[in-house]
Amino acid sequence: MMKVVLLVSSFLCVAPSSEAGGFLHSDLNQTVEAEEGHDVTLQGRLDPPVDLSSYTLDVARLDLSSYDDVYSYRRGKDHLDDQMDRYRGRTTLNHEDLIRGIVTLKISSVNQSDSGEYKVYVPDLTASFTTYIIVVPKGPVSKTKRNDPTTTRPPATNPEGENEKAARARMVPIVVLILVAVICVIVLVKCGIMQK
Repeated sequence: MMKVVLLVSSFLCVAPSSEAGGFLHSDLNQTVEAEEGHDVTLQGRLDPPVDLSSYTLDVARLDLSSYDDVYSYRRGKDHLDDQMDRYRGRTTLNHEDLIRGIVTLKISSVNQSDSGEYKVYVPDLTASFTTYIIVVPKGPVSKTKRNDPTTTRPPATNPEGENEKAARARMVPIVVLILVAVICVIVLVKCGIMQK
C-alpha cells in the first residue's frame, strides 16, 4: 500500500500544472512569407498573459550552426552584445507589448539569407514558439517558383489537427491520474483499509 501512495504522490509532483501557461496554439509553428526588403514581425501571446518586462527573452535561428542570438532581452533591457552581425540595427522589440504578455519582434528589410526557422523562448516560463520565415525575391514571382518543392519551406500543417493533437496530449496526464486514483481505491478496499 505504501508503494501505491508513493506512486500517486510522485505522479502528482510531476503532473504538469495547468496554471503554467504558454504561448497560444495559434502562435506555434507559424510560416510567414515576405518579399525581400519588407519587414517581418514575429509575434506570440502568452495564455494566460504574464508581464514579460522583467523576464529573459531570446530569439534564435534554429537552422544555423551559430550560437549567436538574433535578439536578446535581459532584465528590462535589450541585450545585443551577442547578436549576430547580420541582424544588428534590424531588430526592434515592442516593449509595451511585453507588459501584456505579447512578444512582438520586428525584423526590418529582410533578405533571402533571413529565410529560416526562428525560435522565441522565455526560459523562466519554459514557453516558446517557432516561426518559419520564407523570403522571396523582390518583384513578380511565379506561383511555380513559390510552390517549387526544392525550396526550404516546411511541410504544411493543419492548425485544427495540431490543436486536436495538443488537446489529446493534455488529456493523457489527466486520464493516467484518474486510472492511478481508481487503482489506489481498489487496492485500499482489497487491503481492508477502506470500505466500499
